[in-house]
Amino acid sequence: MAFEDLKNEFPRLEEKVMLKDYTTFRIGGPAKYFLRTSDKKELKKIIERAIKENVNFLVIGGGSNTLFSSKGFDGLVIVYKVENIKERPLIEKIGDDYFKVDATIPLSSLIMEMRSYSGLEWGVGIPGTLGGAINGNVGALGESISDSVESVDVLEIKNGEVIEKTFKKKECCFGYRTSIFKNNQELLIISAKLNLSKGEENEIQERIKSNLDKRKAKQPKGFSAGSVFKNYSGKISDSIVSGYPELKPFNEKEIIPAGLLIALSQLKGKQIGDAKISEEHANFIINLGKATSDDVLSLISLIKKTVKEKFSVNLEEEIKIF
Repeated sequence: MAFEDLKNEFPRLEEKVMLKDYTTFRIGGPAKYFLRTSDKKELKKIIERAIKENVNFLVIGGGSNTLFSSKGFDGLVIVYKVENIKERPLIEKIGDDYFKVDATIPLSSLIMEMRSYSGLEWGVGIPGTLGGAINGNVGALGESISDSVESVDVLEIKNGEVIEKTFKKKECCFGYRTSIFKNNQELLIISAKLNLSKGEENEIQERIKSNLDKRKAKQPKGFSAGSVFKNYSGKISDSIVSGYPELKPFNEKEIIPAGLLIALSQLKGKQIGDAKISEEHANFIINLGKATSDDVLSLISLIKKTVKEKFSVNLEEEIKIF
């Protein structure tokens, strides 16, 4: 695929752009080709071209749950995110409590724009776009984005064609930090129908402020991709739990925080290269400034091995690794 030919068709296309500048981890080497867009027609068009030219491609949003290789990406990376939420309407009211929302809007911006409607207050302070939130069924404080989703509009890549399709909620296969869309580059979210409840703006704002304060209190400072691992769903053997009373209440609920398992494995503060397991929250890996993807992957491997040996638990990554 000749860059100059593509550049004529997509004037904002760039070469050799460092991906570290487009993820919250601040890790990632150069993308061979790179495009920022919030236009679904342009997204569809360049994907069709990439398919035709047999070029690997990835579509990301806010880059908040992503680890790119420090060697870069040999293909096309598309950042599908609005740069200015005022440049065009991103939220359309389609019923008393229903809204069609563009996937490119940052989740934090959506929450502030919808401040007289309740249902998303839990998400304040979470980085990334609505599309990314739906992709990974992001959640906090016992709630998740799927609670508010009625349907999701996607670009589906099928047999070399790119078509628009709508998935009803049941078809989205939402689960704990997952959906039918996660790690599936053949289903690209472009918008969603949300169900939110009209409420008192002052009360909603108070909940938003309270939730933000809670997040700031426990959120580690520094460059990270958020929670690295999903919490463990299941029970740990009573013989193991008896030595760790902190685990007992979680074991009874069969949801055990990954951060607790990592902390009890004495891994807080462990550092490889410039990547460090946070001492504030063990489920966060912090880039101290010059961490490579290999540094992070080495810590991930160490965590999984240690937790498996100590608790007979297989931790599963929540972040996406490319």
